[in-house]
Amino acid sequence: MISLERWKNLSLRDQIGHIGSEIKRAILAKNRNSFFQIIETALALVDLSLSDSRWRTNSLPLLVLRQELAKAYTAEIDLEKIYKAL
Repeated sequence: MISLERWKNLSLRDQIGHIGSEIKRAILAKNRNSFFQIIETALALVDLSLSDSRWRTNSLPLLVLRQELAKAYTAEIDLEKIYKAL
């Protein structure tokens, strides 16, 4: 997992890109054992972004994203919808 300090050195756009990449990986792994691990990684990256002070004034989109990823973890929502929203 990437460190918070390294994560903070990424642009906000790059942070979202990395999160989106994990979501795409999860979509491709939907029926594999690695699906839940990939979602957990995406959630951890969202949490790292929430820890980045640059998101402090605009954290609502990340909080909504986190909530939707949690729903995907419990199979309540389709990941394609989340990915397209990014």
